[in-house]
Amino acid sequence: MEKRFALFLILSALILFTHLTVQNYLHPPQPPVELAEGDAGPGKPDAKPDAKPDVQPQAEPAKTDPDEDAAKPAKDAADAPPAGVAAEDQPEIAATPTTEVPQQWVTLGSMAPDRPYRLMVTLQNRGAAVERIEMVQRTASGQLRFLDLEQESGYLGYLALSNTGGRRGCRVNVVGPGTPAAGAAARAPGVPDGLRVGDIIRRIGNLQVRDAIDVEHYLGETKPGQTVEITVQRADDNGERPQEVILIATLVAPPLSIVRPDEHRVPEGAKPNPLSFLWTLESVGDASVLRGEEEIKDLISLRNSNWEIEMLPDDPAGPAVEFRLVLTPAQLRAIGEEGSLELVKRYRLAKTPPADLTNSAFPSYHLELELEIHNRGGNAQQVAYRLDGANGLPLEGWWYVTKIHPKMFAAAGTRDVLWNTPPTGHGLLGATKIYADAVEADDKGQPVLIPLFADPNPQPLDYVGVDAQYFSVMLKPQVDESTPPPLFRQALAIPVGDYAGIDKSVSKTTNVSFRLISQTHDIPPGEALVQRYTVFAGPKQPALLAAYDLERCIEYGWFRTIAKFLAWILHAFESLPGVNFGLAIILLTVVVRSAMIPLSRKAARNAQMMQELAPEMKRIAEKYKDDMQKRAAAQSELFKKNNYRPLGGCLLMFIQLPIFIGLYRALSVDVELRQAPLIPGLQWASNLAGPDMLWYWKPYLPTFLAGENGWLGPYLNILPIVTIVLFLWQQKMFMPPATDDQSRMQQSMMKYMMIFMGFLFFRVPSGLCVYFIASSLWSVAERKMLPPVGKPAEKPATPLWQRLAAKFNPNLDPNKPRTRRKPPRKR
Repeated sequence: MEKRFALFLILSALILFTHLTVQNYLHPPQPPVELAEGDAGPGKPDAKPDAKPDVQPQAEPAKTDPDEDAAKPAKDAADAPPAGVAAEDQPEIAATPTTEVPQQWVTLGSMAPDRPYRLMVTLQNRGAAVERIEMVQRTASGQLRFLDLEQESGYLGYLALSNTGGRRGCRVNVVGPGTPAAGAAARAPGVPDGLRVGDIIRRIGNLQVRDAIDVEHYLGETKPGQTVEITVQRADDNGERPQEVILIATLVAPPLSIVRPDEHRVPEGAKPNPLSFLWTLESVGDASVLRGEEEIKDLISLRNSNWEIEMLPDDPAGPAVEFRLVLTPAQLRAIGEEGSLELVKRYRLAKTPPADLTNSAFPSYHLELELEIHNRGGNAQQVAYRLDGANGLPLEGWWYVTKIHPKMFAAAGTRDVLWNTPPTGHGLLGATKIYADAVEADDKGQPVLIPLFADPNPQPLDYVGVDAQYFSVMLKPQVDESTPPPLFRQALAIPVGDYAGIDKSVSKTTNVSFRLISQTHDIPPGEALVQRYTVFAGPKQPALLAAYDLERCIEYGWFRTIAKFLAWILHAFESLPGVNFGLAIILLTVVVRSAMIPLSRKAARNAQMMQELAPEMKRIAEKYKDDMQKRAAAQSELFKKNNYRPLGGCLLMFIQLPIFIGLYRALSVDVELRQAPLIPGLQWASNLAGPDMLWYWKPYLPTFLAGENGWLGPYLNILPIVTIVLFLWQQKMFMPPATDDQSRMQQSMMKYMMIFMGFLFFRVPSGLCVYFIASSLWSVAERKMLPPVGKPAEKPATPLWQRLAAKFNPNLDPNKPRTRRKPPRKR
């Protein structure tokens, strides 16, 4: 027995070591965030998890005196809203003095509850790129539907702050409509409310502002609902000496930014990560981008140039902005080509009809993207372009969420590249694979080229994009009867930013994107190449994805049908009045276990009978101690005599396994559970799609235990502990007493393996733990309700009719055999 126990300990240690190795590879620890001195770390009670500014200054501002700069009159024509555009929908455009076209920011959409937008998009004219996409859809109660779960601080609004060239304060470059910044109340009468583009923030609260970092750090210590006082320096409309304005803003809970620059990975002094949806030319005539380069050599950079910007009149389709850049004959001659090209990039944000504002499945989570290349020369031009996708999708919960790759034995990351082509179908390339291929190419001194399809011929694409656990940003070419589908010579997955500085253990969190390289197009003089795309940026809700033909963005795994059916039942329960998702999971447990009552009762009775037969089996084991063959024959005869099947309880386990896996996947990918609380109003277990996170214990335990990739994770979770305790209770209650050393050893192994499983499942979604707890309590109650069983040979079962007769006639003994009285003989 001692040898078997030692072997068990060795095997358990080996299994645990193998689990940790695989866990470190598949679920690496969270990348460290550099914090300023005195700043609190993520998850601490008095600080938000992401206290570092999300966005660094987008351009090196001119070193001018802020007083003189603020005193200049706002004469830029772009500051005035075009005729017919509502003021709250019209973005404010800020100009920072540069050599030619100034750097400017613009916002499409509004955060105001009464506006018909589900997205608020911040763009800038440097590269005509998308800088930020915030999700601003409201629920029926007026609350934001998608909050930033990793940011507990108050939200003022995205301001694209930049420093003022060595002087104290920072400049406001954009103010989103409907944000607390836009609605800040002026203290002095007669002063317009709200922060304005060009304001210099001198003080916030009791903090004297030195630069943009001070503002971000101050806001990181606030809470939603808190009011802050902001002192700004503002030039008046007459261009006179700037005046000091004091504003009072009430902060709100931060909306989720589905796209934003991944600035926490940028080392000090390095270039910021590129923005999303950058567009440049792949080739013009014989000049093309060299292998491993970003743009055509000797041609001005389309990715880093400031494009001319123009707001378009609003229409029922939604607000729009247009960017233009002209390649002059002199610029084309620099690459050996003649002529002139004008590039136009146009974004239009979708609106939601008033009747569908509360319909979460209405397809208004998108931008319309139009690309135009106009030939302004006298000769035909052969042109190809390259278009990059989105990057900087949320990393929230990467240490506990688990994505599934559609291919067996392939790993998905936290942010992956998805695509679909008519010839090959749906595909996924995980962040870990992209990182590994990029590092290998760097080690060999080769350019990073990770193709999504190997066919060298130009291919159409149904969609391509970046996918996270609960959200996706997908690019879909617009195709109709008059427009053939665009063909692409290449589609590549690309790592974004300083991937070489990322440790291999955190490779699943690599910031990734895609790059499309079009086929070469012939553009006659005076004509244009026009191609249109739909940019979906929204939650992975099945009905919404179906409206965009993106259903495959949700991967359910092996038991897809079961998972979708259980999810449908769960949402049906949640739609009932007074039922939240926590109660809906309990009701779902009742439905599932009720459907399996015949099997579960049979399994429970089987286990009960095993307990009744335990003394007899112990007697047989002692009698045939040295003859295993006779012992097995005697036990078989005992089982046959009592109509006992040793494997009778296994059928329930085999049926429960697909249900368990299907429910696990349904809960893991359901975006509606992402911020659904178990108990409304209670911070604990406020996200049924993740662990309950009672206490942040990472600072007090070793990293191998409480690290993001440790055995237990950075939070103490209560529900998994309750689940394992109930499992052990069931095991002790249902398992028959050991009859020999071998059975005793098996029961000990099962107990220790149950504890080991508790380590593995310590970070499962709290909604799944609720299911396990409810299911365990059901099993215990079901077992307690069963009457004790005896041996059929000694205690024959009482017929049902006798038990009913005894119920109505207390003097009747149901266990006394009744004989039929014979009628008297006739004489």
